[in-house]
Amino acid sequence: MSAILNWMACFAAMGLPGEAQKIDRVVGAFASAYFRDAPGPFADADSAHVAAFSLILLNTDQHNDNVKRKMTIEQFVKNNRGINNGKDLPAELLEAVFKSISENEIKMLGGKEELSLSASGW
Repeated sequence: MSAILNWMACFAAMGLPGEAQKIDRVVGAFASAYFRDAPGPFADADSAHVAAFSLILLNTDQHNDNVKRKMTIEQFVKNNRGINNGKDLPAELLEAVFKSISENEIKMLGGKEELSLSASGW
C-alpha cells in the first residue's frame, strides 16, 4: 500500500478533483494500473480501488475538525475487513497505513480542489 500512498502524494501535487465521483474515477483508473503492474497484497483491481478510497476517507476522518469522534486504528481495520475480494488485507499493513495517514495529513491548498501533502510529507 505504500505505492498507493505515493500515488496520493503525486496526485496531491497535481491536484485531485474535488467531486467524489471524479475522485472515484481517478482512483479506479489508478487501481487498475496498479494491480496490473504490481498487485502486491491485492486480489484484484477492485480491492486496490476500495483500499485507495478508504485511505482518502481515513484522511478526512483523522484531519477534518468537523469529525468529532475520530476513527480508531481498530475501527479502521474492522471497516476494511473483506475488501480484498472477500478476504482481509494484513492487519499489520492496515495498521501501518493508519499510523502514516494519521501522522501525515493530506492538506487542501489554494482552493477546495487542490490537494497537497503537509511539509512532514510522505
